[in-house]
Amino acid sequence: MTDTVAPPSGVGGCREVGPGESSAVLRVLAADPFVTVPAAEKVLRSGITAGSDGRFLTRGGPDRSLVYVESSVLPIRGDAADLDALGRAVVDLGVGPMSTHGRREMVAGLGPALAEGWGPIRDYRSTQFLMALHTRVDPALVLDGVRPATLQEFDPVLVAAAEMYREELRADPFVVGSGVPFRRRVARSVARGRTFVGTRSGEVYFKADVAAISERIAQIQGVWVHPRLRGTGLGAGGTAAVCAAHQDQGLTPSLVVNGSNLPARAAYRRVGMVDVVEYATILM
Repeated sequence: MTDTVAPPSGVGGCREVGPGESSAVLRVLAADPFVTVPAAEKVLRSGITAGSDGRFLTRGGPDRSLVYVESSVLPIRGDAADLDALGRAVVDLGVGPMSTHGRREMVAGLGPALAEGWGPIRDYRSTQFLMALHTRVDPALVLDGVRPATLQEFDPVLVAAAEMYREELRADPFVVGSGVPFRRRVARSVARGRTFVGTRSGEVYFKADVAAISERIAQIQGVWVHPRLRGTGLGAGGTAAVCAAHQDQGLTPSLVVNGSNLPARAAYRRVGMVDVVEYATILM
């Protein structure tokens, strides 16, 4: 059958996966379910074919090597030579520079080729941890009032999202395109019910986003507490509320935290989360 024929190879022997490789891609994603949530959601949404919601690149077939490229780069499988070639192929797509994240060793293997093509690395967060919650949330921890934001709350949510962005990435989200791309991302997350907030008097005091959802796992990101309320337990309580909402849907909550962020790690442990993957992120 023609759909089993792999597409022709390009840069360094790399190519996009073909329609006949769906089973192989699913097998690889299932082997590392917590790391591959964004890629798994893309497959659920539109299959493995490249589109506006991302694409898969491989060198030698998905069982050997695989990288997922959307608004960021997620290296999933490959040895040193594969990752070097795939990094060059990602640069050749002309869609960067963008952040790279994943298992620590995968990011380390992909990073040099991306830096060669896109320029110096701005920030290398080499000691992160992907955490997951395997036990039920203690109802006593759940912060009342944390729920999905509405589009009517877009303005205060945008303020909170921008504060979190500046603090986390040390950059202004409104510089690129006068902030239009950032506003669109925030609005899209709210419209999809993926942004959870706690509010008082119209001000957001807690925010968290659900970046991706697979059949089994909800990947949380962007957890933020208003600076004047930090140290009061709102981070743990708000995170517990988001986790409980997704556990009610039969999903396992997960998130990534910087190893140096001891208060956040303590809050997530209080919820019941444990380290499951040594992680890293590169910001270009």
